[in-house]
Amino acid sequence: PFEAAGEAIFEFNKGIIDAIHDIVPAVKPQVAFYEKYGVEGIKAFKKTIEYAKKREMIVIEDVKRNDIGSTAEAYASAHLGKVDMIDGKALSFDGDMVTVNPYLGSDGIEPFVDVCEEFGKGIFVLNKTSNPSSSELQDLVTEEENKIYEVMAELISDWGEELIGERGYSSVGAVV
Repeated sequence: PFEAAGEAIFEFNKGIIDAIHDIVPAVKPQVAFYEKYGVEGIKAFKKTIEYAKKREMIVIEDVKRNDIGSTAEAYASAHLGKVDMIDGKALSFDGDMVTVNPYLGSDGIEPFVDVCEEFGKGIFVLNKTSNPSSSELQDLVTEEENKIYEVMAELISDWGEELIGERGYSSVGAVV
């Protein structure tokens, strides 16, 4: 049953986290492998995040979220910020960073950038990905002779310009 699958996944993850937490700084759980087990998989995802943070690891949620502005706001608050509840605001997933898909435009990225600034979190924006068919779109050349991934890199740089920390790194990174 799904309950057993969710618990097995979480127990497996705990074993990995316990084995690596003192030598590896971060984990990056891919939400699709949890979502396929429905609610019980999502519970395992959340428990994995909580456990990794308890072991003082950075959690990068590999969720590749984005949508129109209002939906992106909901994703951003769910994964990086706080969610409005009847008795105030509450953490939902509480990752440190998430992966986002920029191909819906800046109105789908800006809510994530805003939440990063407010809560001290980060995003990794898909730029030039490693999947074999990525070239179908990402290697296309614009009228200005730039490849799409080059244009995307400029956008990512612009989105992160205001979030550069004291060590020179932005809260907005690129997946390359």
